[in-house]
Amino acid sequence: MASINTRLSLSTKNVFTNTLNLRYNKAFSIDADAERAVKTIKEASGAPLTLLSVSTYGNEKNVFIFLRNRSATAAKYIYLMVGSQLIMRLSPGQYCMFPWFTQTSDDFKVYSNDASNGVNLEYFIGKMT
Repeated sequence: MASINTRLSLSTKNVFTNTLNLRYNKAFSIDADAERAVKTIKEASGAPLTLLSVSTYGNEKNVFIFLRNRSATAAKYIYLMVGSQLIMRLSPGQYCMFPWFTQTSDDFKVYSNDASNGVNLEYFIGKMT
């Protein structure tokens, strides 16, 4: 069994009357066969790439996901879908991490807006134990 440690820090300056300064740490136990890679996503919205198949991880499982759009070029986006629902767009340099609860027909899919050259997506995926 392996683990991943996460840290989220939020701070503000001149946004609210009171300064915001928060930090959260969380450790997750994950299977040792976690997957980490960088892929060039050339798939378009009509035929998104299945990044995570429910059949691979099992139905009703908790999976840790980290995704980052590695592009430095403006307007190169990565789009994220669960099943047929668009849930997020990552702009260049943006990232996200979240727990995903697998359900029967809700494969996790991605596509980009650059079918010619693609957009580099860095990801880490591990089933939580």
